[in-house]
Amino acid sequence: ALPLLAYFVIMFSLSFGISYLLKFPYADTATISFTATGNNFELAIAVAIGVFGLASGEALATVVGPLIEVPVLIGLVYLSLWLGRRLYPSDPLWKSGSK
Repeated sequence: ALPLLAYFVIMFSLSFGISYLLKFPYADTATISFTATGNNFELAIAVAIGVFGLASGEALATVVGPLIEVPVLIGLVYLSLWLGRRLYPSDPLWKSGSK
């Protein structure tokens, strides 16, 4: 679980930081960050079931990825919103939310 957690945090941080330094708008920065962070675990599950069978240990092992990914990505959503408010204070997204 720790290598997956490290992967998600590193990929999110790098893509968010690079997008910010390149002066992308917040919406693009958040989109790029989550696209870079997300994995194709669904595809991995389908391939494992197709190759090794439904009752295999390999198929079971691929289920662990989404169980870690979902809570971590929810945490990264909150981090992204916090960073967005701090780094993009003049973004129209925050003005519409304050009405």
